[in-house]
Amino acid sequence: MTSEILYQFNGKPTYNGQRIYIDRSALTQAGFGPGQRFDTVSDPDNNLIEFKIHNTGSNKVSKKTRKKSIVPVIDKSGHEIRSALEGCDEIKITFFNERVLIKGIKKTAATIKENEITNEKLKSITFCAGAGISTESMKQAGFDEVAAVEWNPKEGSEDKFSNIYSVNHPDSVMFNLPMQMLSGTDLPYADVWLATLDCTDYSKASNGTKKEYHTMHLYMHLMRLFWERRKEDRPSAILIENVPEFEKTAGNSLKLCFEEEGFFMKMGKLNSLDYGSRTKRERFFMVASVYEGFSFPTPIRKKINSIAADGVLSIDELKWMTAEESGTLSYFLEREKKAMTHNHRMTLFDITKDSFIGTITKSHHKIQPENWIKHPTNPNLFAYLTGEQIRKLHGIDKNYYLGDSNKLIVESIGQGVCIQTFDTLTKELFKFLQKYLMTDQIYAS
Repeated sequence: MTSEILYQFNGKPTYNGQRIYIDRSALTQAGFGPGQRFDTVSDPDNNLIEFKIHNTGSNKVSKKTRKKSIVPVIDKSGHEIRSALEGCDEIKITFFNERVLIKGIKKTAATIKENEITNEKLKSITFCAGAGISTESMKQAGFDEVAAVEWNPKEGSEDKFSNIYSVNHPDSVMFNLPMQMLSGTDLPYADVWLATLDCTDYSKASNGTKKEYHTMHLYMHLMRLFWERRKEDRPSAILIENVPEFEKTAGNSLKLCFEEEGFFMKMGKLNSLDYGSRTKRERFFMVASVYEGFSFPTPIRKKINSIAADGVLSIDELKWMTAEESGTLSYFLEREKKAMTHNHRMTLFDITKDSFIGTITKSHHKIQPENWIKHPTNPNLFAYLTGEQIRKLHGIDKNYYLGDSNKLIVESIGQGVCIQTFDTLTKELFKFLQKYLMTDQIYAS
């Protein structure tokens, strides 16, 4: 008997898995011609049915005529069929020499619900965890971060952010290696996977510059890691955050993959200003859950008072300079006078009037033209935000370690999530999952 596949196809279980009807000419190739006797072997624990040719078997292949040709037919029902295939979403039928194998398949969502793991705490894993700002939001919401994956692809600084992460979250297992080198079975169990995948290859900030596409493939590795795990060990929810441009290719691809696994999807773009942020940042969010009904949190009132009026930053703590003192400042001011807008345009804010400033990227420390602060009374004075001032704008706790240099602090914040949006979203997700995955006693507390 050979195990070589002769033919394979996918089908739907009929009558809720109580009947198998096969009328394929490939049956003849497998040896199941009209009149051939065969036995049925059932394996309910693994959702398997097998038909094996046996000259004194209890079953017989029948036939029908299709376009004047004789087609063999197997029409089988009964308890052994039902016990193996009941509740399966689809069946995969494979023809071998002298046997036919029927595998009942349940979607991931259904399998997880059947094997719900009740934890004392909902567990999470973060991919592209950076310095762990998103992890801090998850922990504050109530999640227990059991592991993180972080690898900085820039040669010579692969552990730049993973080291910072580990200082803040020493109890999490750190996988400081590329996702393509990680196996799904390496990961501990977690109820939620959080993927704040690198956005460089999608971001508008990269437009007009050379793109090397070092990390665009990460979403494919996310799905590979998901599929490598047994269905019952996969997460109950996946939360993904990225730049809006991520949705068109990666976002829609992931949506199709998770829907095929029976997950319910929620996708949308959230503006950080709607959640009380002091920096403008629109991001794409996706929540895939085995449970139906998740909704993004309702926007709260935007900040109205100026940054200075609310005591976030003050005029006195900024380091003011003139164009004569900074070649970069002089260059961009001259460009503004000439109305040169290609590549970069200088953006100016007045913290005594404005309630927020623009998006701060991880390249802010390179003194790009973005987010200069103009003096409220002296038109010749300007200031550029330091890492610690950016920390205040983002509302990141002063005790949260972000690095030992201004450059590292800026990069740690710039490559992280917007904490106001994320705090609100992760609390909503925790509350949603808590209803299904935690015991009544814990939920009531």
